[in-house]
Amino acid sequence: MSEAAPFFFEPEFNRAVKVRSRPRRITSDAGVLLLREADERLELTRSLASMLHDPRRQDLIRYGLVELLRSRIYALAQGYRAEDDLDRLAHDPAFRIGGWDRPGDSVLDERQASQPTHSRLTDTLSNDPRNLHALRRSLGDWVARHVLATGKGRSLQRATLDIDSFPIEAYGSQGGAEYHGYYREKIYHPLVAGVSHRGDFDSTRLADGFVHARLRRGAVDSADEACSFILEAVTRTRAFARSVDVRFDAAFAEGENLNALAGAEIHFVGRLRNNSVLDKLAGPHLWRPVGRPPAEGYERIVDLIDYRAESWALSFRVILVVIDRPDPKTGQLELFPHHFFLVTSWSPEKRSAADLLEHYRRRGTFEDRIGELGRAILPSLSSPRFEENEVHLLLALQAYNLTAMIRGELEATGESGWDLQRVRTSVLKAGAQILTSGRRLVVDIAAAVSWLWSRVVERISRWELPRSTWPPLTQPRREWIAPPRHAHHSVVLRQ
Repeated sequence: MSEAAPFFFEPEFNRAVKVRSRPRRITSDAGVLLLREADERLELTRSLASMLHDPRRQDLIRYGLVELLRSRIYALAQGYRAEDDLDRLAHDPAFRIGGWDRPGDSVLDERQASQPTHSRLTDTLSNDPRNLHALRRSLGDWVARHVLATGKGRSLQRATLDIDSFPIEAYGSQGGAEYHGYYREKIYHPLVAGVSHRGDFDSTRLADGFVHARLRRGAVDSADEACSFILEAVTRTRAFARSVDVRFDAAFAEGENLNALAGAEIHFVGRLRNNSVLDKLAGPHLWRPVGRPPAEGYERIVDLIDYRAESWALSFRVILVVIDRPDPKTGQLELFPHHFFLVTSWSPEKRSAADLLEHYRRRGTFEDRIGELGRAILPSLSSPRFEENEVHLLLALQAYNLTAMIRGELEATGESGWDLQRVRTSVLKAGAQILTSGRRLVVDIAAAVSWLWSRVVERISRWELPRSTWPPLTQPRREWIAPPRHAHHSVVLRQ
């Protein structure tokens, strides 16, 4: 038995401590079981796999697409960004239990797929345009499933879409990676769209995730391809929201985008780049009251006249925001007040200028979400082909969405401040021991995380997926195929 396994470490500081390895019984990634439970309740990876075309001979393969997707997405959610990590995780008991698509205690004895098999998964997803389209479409579908399951089938009254682009630094000769003059780096320059309830990422009604994404070449402008992208993102969000409005920064406040949104009767608010015409209109409002300024300085919000630029098909409401803050060290005001402009299709009767400014400022949280993605989940886009790197990006966004569901359920219990790293270290990276009892697998998790798990599990148990929207998936379970003779059943250490 493994009780007789030799010790490989006896620390000098305390000779009573003996360290040994029991790979089939111990895991530091018990959170995979929590991810699988959330995944299974909403049929996330099952639904995605059902939309994909698999060119392999089904009678000769050991791992189905759903099992490969689980392994990859769960690994990204747990912080394993390199594909080489999958060789080691193939033997982790939590990944074995959480990844296989069949019940029973025998899953503990079977390894998961190797890194070369996952490389072939990337080929399967990237070589077929239908599969890439299904991956993009599943982003919004996953968020929709979570929103409707948590709301007992009720759509959001109003959702806000945030549109942005960001750089992903590239090294080497990856297809489509190019030097960008603004960032002064060789990058990819993807577009992403994220959703929140009423524009508030701390809303008690859960809606937080990426609903659309598109990888682009590195040298493109921020707003390149943005018009069709925004309209597609709105369409996907309307699957779970009755009303959708859009927020964006100055890079996207171009005539083509504004005209398309207005033509589709989609409300928006975005920042405008300063120009000589607008600065002239702002001039009469850039004054300071007589007397000593208050410690916090001044802020004024002014509804200017409707303004129409040459590229705009209509006149839009423009709001001037004047910010006059003292230097935090000297307490002195700057020589001139700082000011910027917002453009919107909202009428003053529906939303005041102050309300729109507050609404716009909340998009800063979306920028934080993009930063979280880069710090915690996004792998290096190091594959030679552009399409392969888009697959890596989309799978990382799926891992983000799945982890964000756990984060949302935690925050819905009353405690805020759960950034993605904290969710991972405090909840998902949980130590556990797996015991066998009859035909059962008993997982003993660390007591330090049990109270957090109980809160999440109680929330997940309330989810009710509307069957009128998503009928049960009836895919038959595949017959078990034994691993090949050359497959390693334990971790092989590389020299």
